[in-house]
Amino acid sequence: MTTLRPLSVDELSTARYIHTASFSGSAPEHYSQADIDAFNAFVRSPRYADLLLGNNAVAAWIESEMVGTAAWSPGEGRSPTARIIMVAVRPLFTGEGIGRLLVDHVEQEAHAAGYSALEVSATLNAIGFFEGLGFRVVRSGSWALPLGHEIPVAFMRKAEFVGLQAVP
Repeated sequence: MTTLRPLSVDELSTARYIHTASFSGSAPEHYSQADIDAFNAFVRSPRYADLLLGNNAVAAWIESEMVGTAAWSPGEGRSPTARIIMVAVRPLFTGEGIGRLLVDHVEQEAHAAGYSALEVSATLNAIGFFEGLGFRVVRSGSWALPLGHEIPVAFMRKAEFVGLQAVP
């Protein structure tokens, strides 16, 4: 049985491991080794810790084992759209519904906080996952990592979780 609880500072190293393992395992089809290295360096940076712990972050657990995490943040200003910062599942546990459980949790929290839509800057290896959850690609672009490297991403949006239509 999978349980969810807020991510704590004491669990940050395990969350970082999950994020780098998840990305490194599925990214080689879409990204260069330099892109993967830059992403992993960002995950290990203090800024990434601030990003996770300074927002709404949750960890998925099977018994005493952390198997995934997700984090989201409010939209800017008065925007009705919240942002998913990251969803990652330990490679051994992919395909078991843990990512879906994490995104469902984020949707519920964002909706309860008054947001009517979610957006995500999805890495190319995660587009299919988010499409399967009802997100739609709005446009392609790049994500500027704080360490000066840019990686291609798809900007995706979902509004159906509160009855609105997705942006085509």
